[in-house]
Amino acid sequence: MNFSLSTWLRQRFDLVHDMAEPAAIMAYVEGGITFRGTNLWVLIFAILVASVGLNVNSPAVIIGAMLISPLMGPIVGIGFGAATGEVELIQRGVKNLLMAAGISLLVSALYFRLTPLTDAGSELLARTQPTTWDVFIALFGGAAGAVGLTRRSRGNVLPGVAIATALMPPLCTAGYGLATAHWAYLFGALYLFCINSMFISLSTFLVAQLLPLPHHQFASRRRARKVQLSIWLLAVVTAVPSVYLATGIVRRTTFQHNAQQFVDEQLTPPGTYVVTRRLEPATRTIKVLLVGQPLSAARLRAAQAQLPRYRLPDVHLVVRQGLTQLDSTDAQTLRSSLLEDMRSHHEQTQARFTQLQQLLTQADNPAVTGLPAAPALLAEVQVEHPSVVQLGLSRLVQPAVDSLAADTTVVVAVRVQRPLPAAEQQRLSQWLRLRAGGQRAVQLLVEANSR
Repeated sequence: MNFSLSTWLRQRFDLVHDMAEPAAIMAYVEGGITFRGTNLWVLIFAILVASVGLNVNSPAVIIGAMLISPLMGPIVGIGFGAATGEVELIQRGVKNLLMAAGISLLVSALYFRLTPLTDAGSELLARTQPTTWDVFIALFGGAAGAVGLTRRSRGNVLPGVAIATALMPPLCTAGYGLATAHWAYLFGALYLFCINSMFISLSTFLVAQLLPLPHHQFASRRRARKVQLSIWLLAVVTAVPSVYLATGIVRRTTFQHNAQQFVDEQLTPPGTYVVTRRLEPATRTIKVLLVGQPLSAARLRAAQAQLPRYRLPDVHLVVRQGLTQLDSTDAQTLRSSLLEDMRSHHEQTQARFTQLQQLLTQADNPAVTGLPAAPALLAEVQVEHPSVVQLGLSRLVQPAVDSLAADTTVVVAVRVQRPLPAAEQQRLSQWLRLRAGGQRAVQLLVEANSR
């Protein structure tokens, strides 16, 4: 039997065998483009949900808004229209995308203008500047979405793409910037939205080119060539700025990573702490404010000489020492850092509280302790030990260390009318271990009734 690698690859990576009917695909795409009636109201409600989520710094609420947002519709429509030569579909997609973005911007700006909570939380600040990862997420997420919506069974691909590509939060962040006159937030968030939109549309166009979708039939060959040339020109016009922007983002991300490593390794000896760090790729400047043990001039010169080793040869280093050097920008940076620390601490506390709640609810659970519920266990114990009048169950959990699992001990506390002899306590303890299945550690606590 001859093995053909090309045949095997075609079979494994075939996108046609489970593809939906082209008419059904185009009907689905066209249905998501127009913002009228239901789509428009869902868009407005999604905007408000996302704005509230950003306002109260709640990732769960933001994810919910991304799930219900219909913003992917016109972006996907532009990509499919370009791939199939449907000029009217491209025009409708662009028109409705601009309309949806404008409505989103105005509604979110109105919300942030009226809300009493005006602080910019970490979730909002995270949407003010795109990173390299945003480009990759939009590109691969858009490709996954294009593949998913062309299947007979779409499954959970589209909700996942809606969450991953995050179109709604940047628009709401831009609305915050418009409402509060933070122009850097406004343009940074719109920049992120444009990056996401361009790369989703571009990847949709590329995926649709691989599928056997019917192309628009034109009245003349000359008209067809003209439209095809225009579409490819549009694709290039979209792709070239995207690649240029992506290149700039990669350079900025690389600079920030290298600068962060430089500060951590060269400017923080024992006893010296970084209060704020401002890494400015545009001007290739590193500005840090230090407190604690001051760095000598010789140490600063030595640190400056190490910049080329971190691929920062032409960077301007500004080091200020002492809180008396704190300026307004440092104060804003410090405030943002404190907000992020508070959010992280709140999430850790909430997770610990949830864990404790689960432990409390499971303390008397037979499936967890291996013992019956406390009332039933008391009745069994009183058969052999009638002096026992009260019984309670709890669990003592030793937290996991490294790769070792958490160690759990079932604690059985009993109250007796008269002191139990040592032999009787030992017999009761052994019986409880056997009653728990013999696989769990059981600790018996005996307390004599003081009355």
